This record gives sequence, structure tokens and C-alpha cells, in this order.
Amino acid sequence: MKQIIIVLLLLLSFPSLACDNCNVFINISPNDYRSSIGVYHHTRYMIGTYNSLGQVYLKHGGENIEELVNKKIEDFYRTYEVRGTYYFGQKWRTVFTLPFIDNTQQIDGLAKYRVRGIGDPIVMQTYQVYNSKFSNDSTPEIVHRFEIGGGIKVPAGSIEKRYPFGEPNIDLQPGTGSWDFLFLATYSARFKQLGFSSNLNVKFNTYNKNNFRYGNTLNLSLNTFYIKNFKRIVLMPYVGGYIEHFEKDYEYSIINDSGGATFFGNIGFKLYKGNWSLTAQYQKVFSNKLNGDTQLFTINRTTVGLNYNF
Repeated sequence: MKQIIIVLLLLLSFPSLACDNCNVFINISPNDYRSSIGVYHHTRYMIGTYNSLGQVYLKHGGENIEELVNKKIEDFYRTYEVRGTYYFGQKWRTVFTLPFIDNTQQIDGLAKYRVRGIGDPIVMQTYQVYNSKFSNDSTPEIVHRFEIGGGIKVPAGSIEKRYPFGEPNIDLQPGTGSWDFLFLATYSARFKQLGFSSNLNVKFNTYNKNNFRYGNTLNLSLNTFYIKNFKRIVLMPYVGGYIEHFEKDYEYSIINDSGGATFFGNIGFKLYKGNWSLTAQYQKVFSNKLNGDTQLFTINRTTVGLNYNF
């Protein structure tokens, strides 16, 4: 038990950042160790306003600033994702995600770009390092587990889509054009109906063919959940927090108006019935700590997912 606490404290102090597709809950809940196939819908809403100097322009955009002075910029990011999870026994797990991107940019309420296409798929492999069920330092009422993993993001999505208004900046494109590497660590515990889960994801990004590289990213989520059993369903509401941290991007040199941190509050639930499970989450931003004056602010994120377990 002492070793697990030490590892968790190290995770909470680790300085870096990550990706939406990496947060895969390690179950201490119904459907433990069952493979699954599911569909997810993620959204992210970002906003900014140009001032008379043409500032708060999109961070990677070759936009016509004069056209956009004193106008409101809104970015709507939507991802439709197919996710498959397969267990090899109780220790090894393979996760595959294939996203379809549908992004929109509005200028003063009028759509300028709507960018659609296949995004960059991710393959992850995880290993369960610790399970209290197989240890002498636990009681039957207390269950906790620790998992680590790694994976790769494949640059299958386009970064060169063009439209009548021109070429959208890379943030709106379906892909990033780079091979990126991911690492995760997850700790979760439950005492009777009350539980805690933490997910740490780190993504190391490489250069694409245009000599552009996103800064490495880290995200950390901490949630407290409660399991309530009904006749045929199990409800698991949860609440917590989420932190995103982005290092600065590179394009021949460091882009100073990039990177930073965003802090969210989480609220959501998981609903289990038979082989099916439904998840829904809303994340509200409490604080944006971004570098420079030219980045859009995230307002909220949402996730809805439906899984079939087998």
C-alpha cells in the first residue's frame, strides 16, 4: 500500500501534458476486464475577440487580420470517435481509437470554415501493475489498482484542406501531420460505494512535413465517484477536476504566443445495464493561463459515449 501511495504522489507532481483520446477509465465498477466497442462524441468550444491592433488572432493562422479587427471569433471542435478495447487476461489491454473530425470557425456569428475528415488514429497498450485483490495489504471492502501504458498517434488526418476563404489554420485541420507518442498512468480505488480515480496522460509531439510541431502536452484528471445499484442498472455519478498543460509550439523557432494551462471542473456519470454502458461528462473552464495575447480561450468541453461490452 505504501508503494502505491508514493507512486500516486509522484504522478500528481509530474510536470508536463496530454490528449483527449487517452483518458480510458480503469474499472473498479461493472464490466471489469470486459472488452468493448463504443462510439463517443467530444466537443470543445473556444472564443476570442480581435482588438483594434488585430490581436487575439488564431495562434497558427495565416489570417487577414485587417478583415477581422474587432470581430468575435468562435471555434467549435467536434469529434466522433470509434473506440475499441480488448483485454488479454486481467493485466494487458489494447485500446484503439479512430476519430472523425467536424470543426467550425465563426466570425461574428457567420461560418467561415467547416472542416471535416478522418482524424489521427491512436493505438495504446496498457499493463496493470498492481491489483489489491492479489495483495495481502488490503481488505475485501477496499479495492485499488494501478495501470501504466503507452501508445502512438498515426498521422492519417489531412493538414491541407482548403476552402473558398482559404486554408484553415492547423488547429482546425483534421490531422496534425506528425507521429506522436503517448504515455499514461491511472490509479483508482473504491471503498464500498465510494471511489476515487486519477488519470495522467502525457503526449510527446514530433515535427510534421511543414516543420511545425505542437508543444508536448499533459493532462491530469481527478474524480470522486459513487456507485448506486438499482434493480437492473448501476449508476455511477462523479465530480472532480481536470488540468491541461501545453508547452510552446515550434515552427522554425519557438512560437511565444502558444502553450499554457487550462483548469476545468468535471461533472458526469456512467450508467451500466447488462452489456451496455453510457457515459456523459461536462467540463467547465475555471481558469485559462495562456501565453501571449493571441490565443482563443476554451469555455467548455463535453463527452458522450456508448459502449457494448463482451
